[in-house]
Amino acid sequence: MIKFAHPGFLSLLWAVPVLLFIAWLEYKWRLKAMRRWADERLWDATMPNRAPGLNLTKRLMLVAAIALLLVALSGPQIGTRMVEVTREGSDIAIAIDVSRSMLTEDVTPNRMLKAQHEIVKFLGRLHGDRVALVPFAGVAFVQVPLTLDYGAVNSILHAIEPGMIPQPGTSLSAAINQARKAFRVEGEAQKVMILVSDGEDHEKGAVEAAKKAAEEGIIIYTVGMASPAGGPIPIKNERGQVSGYKKDENGKTVISRLDDKLLSEIANVTGGQFYRTSATGSEFNDIYKHIAGLDKEEFETRQFSDFEHRFQWPLTAAFLLIVIGEIIPPGKRRKR
Repeated sequence: MIKFAHPGFLSLLWAVPVLLFIAWLEYKWRLKAMRRWADERLWDATMPNRAPGLNLTKRLMLVAAIALLLVALSGPQIGTRMVEVTREGSDIAIAIDVSRSMLTEDVTPNRMLKAQHEIVKFLGRLHGDRVALVPFAGVAFVQVPLTLDYGAVNSILHAIEPGMIPQPGTSLSAAINQARKAFRVEGEAQKVMILVSDGEDHEKGAVEAAKKAAEEGIIIYTVGMASPAGGPIPIKNERGQVSGYKKDENGKTVISRLDDKLLSEIANVTGGQFYRTSATGSEFNDIYKHIAGLDKEEFETRQFSDFEHRFQWPLTAAFLLIVIGEIIPPGKRRKR
């Protein structure tokens, strides 16, 4: 069985018959030009080195070399071999705030879109770590249990949006407690929780919940997805347009600000660290480096068939054709 790692290059093979046709036209043109120059009975005297056939051969060899190079670029894979792979990693629960305050635009473009963008980049760096997704507002729930399917996590992450949880407000304790449930009881993998929120908490008990998580060996890294100056919370209509801003009972516009003190305390009691969001998303790079240095659990050993790369064969043949084509003389001296 043959398969190709980069089959897109094979689509360029349509140019091969075109090049062959051009080579044939050149051959016919050479003969026609020779006949215009002199009668065929005089060719031995006027063009003793003539060799249109050799020129055609050189062109055909060059076209064949181009075709072989395209096949080599497509990455042909022939035959199989058994490969044993051992996977290891940490368990990571990502708790993301989906309260309406995450629509605030003190972070560009807004807190929610910024959080989604940075988490997607973070997932792209993981290898062998199981990930769970826990959205929360006034309550929390495990949207995605621990999985290695990062594509599924990405799809659901893009589908969540502020206001998707009917119960308003923000409960960091509910987020922590639900994320605790996402981890497996058995296993020796390091348990990590990444809590992404603006830090507003309308209920008590977040620090106590973090202490219980620490007793279970869970390290919490918190990311403050807001600015200290904050901003008003927009209210959007069905078209997604801003129709106003949230106001309190006195009619004043509510300003949502970062509560870094609470987020820092949650991280500190578990041995984690608090990060404030940045334009470059460097805080998620730092979290990844911390996780990479933690103990990993070997949880899966699997044997599978892997195709052998054979691009060397057409590449070598193409090289030989080019070398031979250069060695062939441009003409052959004929005896008078």
